[in-house]
Amino acid sequence: MKGIIKIILRYILSAAGIAVLLLITNLTFLTLWQSYSQKNKSPKYNVCNISQGLKKEGENFILSDKASSSIEDNFKWAMLLNDSGKVIWSKNLPKDVPLSYTSSDIASFSRWYLNDYPVKTWHHKNGLFVLGNSKHSTWKYNFEASEKAMFNSPKWLLAGLIINFLIAILLAFLFGIRFFNSLSSIAKAVEDMAKKKPVSLNIKGPFIDLANNINNTSKELLRQQKLIEKRDMARNNWINSVSHDIRTPLSIIMGYSSSLEDNTSFSKEEIKQFSIIRSQSEKIKQLIEDLNLTVKLEYEMQPLNMHPFFISELVRKIVVDYLNNLCENKYNLELSISDEAQRCMLNGDMRLFERALNNIIGNSMKYNENGCDIFIEIKEEDNFCIIEIKDNGIGFNNEVLENLNTSNEFPSGVSHGLGLFIVKQIITVHGGKTYFKNWNNGSYIILCIPAI
Repeated sequence: MKGIIKIILRYILSAAGIAVLLLITNLTFLTLWQSYSQKNKSPKYNVCNISQGLKKEGENFILSDKASSSIEDNFKWAMLLNDSGKVIWSKNLPKDVPLSYTSSDIASFSRWYLNDYPVKTWHHKNGLFVLGNSKHSTWKYNFEASEKAMFNSPKWLLAGLIINFLIAILLAFLFGIRFFNSLSSIAKAVEDMAKKKPVSLNIKGPFIDLANNINNTSKELLRQQKLIEKRDMARNNWINSVSHDIRTPLSIIMGYSSSLEDNTSFSKEEIKQFSIIRSQSEKIKQLIEDLNLTVKLEYEMQPLNMHPFFISELVRKIVVDYLNNLCENKYNLELSISDEAQRCMLNGDMRLFERALNNIIGNSMKYNENGCDIFIEIKEEDNFCIIEIKDNGIGFNNEVLENLNTSNEFPSGVSHGLGLFIVKQIITVHGGKTYFKNWNNGSYIILCIPAI
């Protein structure tokens, strides 16, 4: 909501800024137009200067070159009337301009037009000096105002600007309210979509297309959500059903194969075959348990028995168990725990952590049949417990690394697949992160878990 208010305020301020800019632009344009319209009033070309260029010498009138040039460049014709209203001198006088005028004629054209010719007049010592321009070249309008009104004109101009500014702000505010109502509805709809709630916007105006797109998107998301839930439910039910159906016959196979394996009446080759049957059955059982666990972790159905424990003690126990049970010398385990990590405590399900560590160590042994060295290091950094497990075996291929580091779906490959995916799930439900990489051609796994 605060973000929307900021948008509205920015919208109103932008509108106000535009209004001020328009006012300044209009005033600037008015000033330029006034300057352009008055350019012929420059002292160089005004009637007074041109009139002074007309001199009487004897019975004749002589016009100076400068005045003549000014008439040619800025006007069209000129004439001089005596006190009786007769033309006593002229230059380029049009044929339709009379040569004699009454006092009322002079009073009329001195302010406006003479036969549609815009004219300007000036008092000459020998009469009335008249300058004329071509028809339809100048627009004249009489403007009168009281001295008091002209004296107060700056105040009126300022008041007009303020009123214009306030009106612009008011209009911007009204449009902003409408914009805010539409935008808040859209924001609420987006929040509902994020919460997987149905959305049905009924907005008109400029946001109608956006509202329709949001409505359609909401329907599509709900439809896809139902399909995903249906698919996940079917997968979960299928795994549970298969696990349940396999568990009983698998237990029978394991029981009979174990009994046959212990029966000394069979040959060594037959006992070896019974041993293979039992070990492969145990692998199937482990795979079923892994599938059940990963489904429960994915849908948060796995009950977590959370309590504080020292991670160093758990890792020592796991390493000792492996060393005691190893019947071959081709695997070597090395454990290093920093002084800070000796006292590092985690709050979590110890059983799941043990499962994760066993999966990592067992994975290194499983895929390095010719043997390898496994190095385990525990340290504490910035209130996080860091567990690094690496080996000098065959390592991960690029496809497995990409799947483990970037995907949250079930692994598509078989090698290094489900077991390490479960590790990633276990660390994630405890608020931690996992990193998978290669080290000297071997695998390198980092577990980063928040410490108490």
